[in-house]
Amino acid sequence: MDFKSPPCVRDALVKKAESGLYAYEYKTDDYYQAITDWFSENHHWNIQRNWLTNCPGMWAMLSLCLRAFTKPGDNILVHAPHFHPAISAIEGAERNVVTQALTFNGIRYLFDANSFEEILVRENVRLFFLINPHNPTGLLFTREELSLIADICDRHDVLVVSDEINSYITYDKATFVPYGSVSTRSSLNSVTLTSPSKAFNLQGLTYAIGIIPNEELWQRLEKVRVSMDFDFATNIFSLTAVTAAYQKGLPWLKHLNDYLQANLNYMDVFLKLNLPQIKLIRPDGGYIAWLDFRALGLTSDELRQVILDKARVGLTWGETFGKEGEGFERLNFACPREILHQGLEQLKAAFS
Repeated sequence: MDFKSPPCVRDALVKKAESGLYAYEYKTDDYYQAITDWFSENHHWNIQRNWLTNCPGMWAMLSLCLRAFTKPGDNILVHAPHFHPAISAIEGAERNVVTQALTFNGIRYLFDANSFEEILVRENVRLFFLINPHNPTGLLFTREELSLIADICDRHDVLVVSDEINSYITYDKATFVPYGSVSTRSSLNSVTLTSPSKAFNLQGLTYAIGIIPNEELWQRLEKVRVSMDFDFATNIFSLTAVTAAYQKGLPWLKHLNDYLQANLNYMDVFLKLNLPQIKLIRPDGGYIAWLDFRALGLTSDELRQVILDKARVGLTWGETFGKEGEGFERLNFACPREILHQGLEQLKAAFS
């Protein structure tokens, strides 16, 4: 984001820096209480401190899960269009990527449970990597859809690893439901990956939290985590920032969410009035807009030339999300309104 982290986080980090003590630290009771209180108060999910683990970043955590719960050559399912760092992590672990294309009806993306189960069985999938809200489409899975996923994966012995890092910001009164909170099946057959890093702009502190209610799964992951020294490789500034964000950051986050909702509404109206050939797929969560440029009839190279060289706007190219992303582009609207306005005006001028 183009916004500074909340004052409560900055103040806590300054205090930690001024202490002059930067050695190994145990996690404090305040740290655990901040996390468990956050999920209880905001999601009605009463997680336990002994379910928690951590790692330097989401993709490191996914890599740990792949090594702890699968073996080389296993098939791992992701939704398409797919977020490319996930593909790199899966292929880097010598596992195979299997995709289920989300259904696009021209307005929004939809999840097909029947197709999902068919692919799980046909491809002998061992682990499903769920991204909720989905990146890049912004699709937020409903409680009913998550319950279907839990039943299907439990029935076919497929572990679910749920990336929920973008769940802290939602739009249009959408409700986020943590996967592990849906049912006993979802809780005992899953690893939830989360972090306040996206919502509070802490990505540079590289910190991810794992929530694993199943003790056997927790022990298996812990064995791999310790073998890679990730139990000691914990940035003490990350611990400080995470604790402060969860303890005191909610009012700031609510204000941010309101601002981003207004940004989203502004962009939606602007495109409809000035660039109707570019379709916004309204996200349910996160701060990424998935834009459909296909009506322009341009190739990926031609789109890139106009957007980057002519409009001088930096987007994430749709083709990096697989073949389902061709003709689409991803735009980050977590910025001041005037910056968003400037970027949209430059796109308007370039395509007019």
